[in-house]
Amino acid sequence: MMKRIAICGGIGSGKSMVSKILRENGAFVVSADEVNAELLREEGYIARIKSIFPEVVHNNVINKKELAELIYRDERCRAKLMELSHPIIFERMLEKAAGKDVAFFEIPLMSECTISFDSIWFVSAAMQDRVKAIVRRDGVSEDYAKRVISLQSNEDRIADRADVILRNEYDPRSLAEAVKAQYCSILRHFS
Repeated sequence: MMKRIAICGGIGSGKSMVSKILRENGAFVVSADEVNAELLREEGYIARIKSIFPEVVHNNVINKKELAELIYRDERCRAKLMELSHPIIFERMLEKAAGKDVAFFEIPLMSECTISFDSIWFVSAAMQDRVKAIVRRDGVSEDYAKRVISLQSNEDRIADRADVILRNEYDPRSLAEAVKAQYCSILRHFS
């Protein structure tokens, strides 16, 4: 039976860094963001987005920046998008992980997730580091980054449920050591 492990945390916390380290060490990781990126290129999905948010689809291409601005500005739009996308994303994640003994699922936050997990790894980082990471990665203002972070209000509840807390101090070496140690402890159960 597959062991399912969630890698979660707020935007800019370093979930992708943790996933990268795991992959470098041979782990199977499926990312909600990567699955979402695949969906954004599929005609059927684009048509569904267009039926709900026609203003963000141009020449049959979803403008991701416009869609992000819309959902971060309007909670009802955000709820509509989550209602459409999350079931599809989680179903695809499970399909990709089929047949694996151990699978890591990189997801933003647990509140919308319909997958049950054997373990939850929560990635945390200082607010100022998260803001810097989002500004650098997305080319947005600090105010915008802070607003996006503020929309993820249930982080503390997820951290309280987590089996593992990975503190990301943006020191790649210490984060890699912590991730490897946790991964090795999982592998010992399968050997």
